[in-house]
Amino acid sequence: MTASLAALSAIFAQAGGDDPSSTAVLACVVAFVGFYQIGFGPVTWLVLSEIFPLKVRSTALSIGTLSNFASNFLVSALFEFEREKVGEAALFAQFAVIALFALAFENAKVPETRGLSLEEIEAKLKED
Repeated sequence: MTASLAALSAIFAQAGGDDPSSTAVLACVVAFVGFYQIGFGPVTWLVLSEIFPLKVRSTALSIGTLSNFASNFLVSALFEFEREKVGEAALFAQFAVIALFALAFENAKVPETRGLSLEEIEAKLKED
């Protein structure tokens, strides 16, 4: 994901004021979507469904979902404005940096939950 965003940034930077290769841009976008769908995308919903104690899970899941969609809306609403202000290369570089921080956070803070019951996950999260 991060690599495809960095590649998009490089493609737009190399093109300068000219139109970048549409094939290269499309390849990066397809790579981003593909890697997002098999990697980071499901993690959000998996973590939301496992991280909260049972007594607050439905409320917390609702707030988490609302936050997710609100941030999606914010990115969509500000994309064109930011693209015009800083340009495509800087915009996708910014997204690459954010994706890198998200990857580092996920690796550092999200515990492995494979094979654990919800009660075991809750106990493991209390340890951290």
